[in-house]
Amino acid sequence: MDSNDKQGAFFKVLIIGDGAVGKTSICNHITTQEFFSDYHLTVGCDFFIKRIYINNISVTMQIFDVGGQDHFARMRSAFAGGAKGLFLAFDVTRRDSLFNLESWISTIDEEIETKAPRVLISTKSDLKTEAEVWDDDIEDIKQKLKIDAYFDTSSLTGNGVKEAFESMGHLLLSRYKKEDYLRSAQKMKFIEGFYRGFKED
Repeated sequence: MDSNDKQGAFFKVLIIGDGAVGKTSICNHITTQEFFSDYHLTVGCDFFIKRIYINNISVTMQIFDVGGQDHFARMRSAFAGGAKGLFLAFDVTRRDSLFNLESWISTIDEEIETKAPRVLISTKSDLKTEAEVWDDDIEDIKQKLKIDAYFDTSSLTGNGVKEAFESMGHLLLSRYKKEDYLRSAQKMKFIEGFYRGFKED
């Protein structure tokens, strides 16, 4: 067995954005390949586990889905601590959800790793005919928020979702030193089992 098969990378990643932009749907799709049409409010924070393989390294992301409603604002910095990657999500049919990402960043910026990669994702790309966000708006935000990569996504069709998470995986591996993320296979199994068990309780 190759030595890389015995090791894995484990990263805490946040997905942030306004309420009802589709953050949880994106997380559900990447972890279950399913789309749930019923909207369920995220109370405070939910989390998901996603593993992908990049260059024979198992990359496990513990994805914290932070509730977007205003009454959860005080909790955001608590959940952000130690995050090594950041997804910023906006709804293409709600222009304000793109520009509100600036205030989102301001509330958590001090808690996340300074070198944490930032991946911007537009949700509901299947509703392009109803879009209120223009390319110039997106380019402006990419510059202001120092975005590393951008993807159009749809949790309904799956468009762009896999690519966004693979991009995050590559960025995480390139941004951090090996000693910061390598774990033994046994420890990785324990960590994943703990979080899955916590969610199922």
